[in-house]
Amino acid sequence: MENWWINGQPGRLIDVADRGFTYGDGLFETIAVRNGEARFLALHLDRLLGGCGRLRIAAPERGALEVSLVTAARGLRHGVLKVIVTRGTGVRGYKLPAAPVATVVWGTMESEPRQSEPVEIRWCETMVSVNPATAGLKTLGRLEQVLARAEWTGTEVVEGLMTTTDGQLIGGTSSNVFIVAGDRILTPALHRAGVAGVMRRVVLDAARRDGIEVIETDLAPSQVHDATELFVSNALTGIRSVCRVGSQAWTVGPVTKRLQELLAAAGVGECAGAS
Repeated sequence: MENWWINGQPGRLIDVADRGFTYGDGLFETIAVRNGEARFLALHLDRLLGGCGRLRIAAPERGALEVSLVTAARGLRHGVLKVIVTRGTGVRGYKLPAAPVATVVWGTMESEPRQSEPVEIRWCETMVSVNPATAGLKTLGRLEQVLARAEWTGTEVVEGLMTTTDGQLIGGTSSNVFIVAGDRILTPALHRAGVAGVMRRVVLDAARRDGIEVIETDLAPSQVHDATELFVSNALTGIRSVCRVGSQAWTVGPVTKRLQELLAAAGVGECAGAS
């Protein structure tokens, strides 16, 4: 069952002049709800409101939005809480409205969490555009990811790795990617493209607190093949070890196992007892 609120009122209909609908002019968050609580809500709000600042969207008041989201999450046992903020309505054309009023939407969807298990992924042909102005943000414009995800239909492969238009590894269609090289973790720098995932932030913080060296840098696709371990992260699944990309296979290594333990201790139940 799904429930939606638009600017605090129950509803599902958006004004056709809303710039989120016409131009993808907005941001969104996908938040895991576990036992009636929105997981890492503060981190999601940090990213959402920080993105509003970068895009010059009039951000909703944090305290009031947080209360609304906490209340919505309590209506679920397990599921997903989605939050969308757009610049609001405006006349035709790209010019910013003179006095825009943001549209704030949130909704809840029931779903059961799944235990983290090793996954098979693949390479995508569709590439991600390089644009420092929106790099790191979770904007509404996800057409590149939609096209990339359309490249396969089977169930054996669960994620696809994407590169930028200049050939750098940037992440998955709906995940961040991490390469274990010896005793170090490498992950793509997101200053030119990509999405700075909340679970990515949790993973990086946990690794650094545990004394694991983490390097955020430009990565060539060939470095995936040189990895001793490979894993991906997502707000709904925690971290999942990658067991295969094409003809190359990996087993779950000690660094990935350690991070799964740390995340489980931080409340990411999907990683508890992960194989």
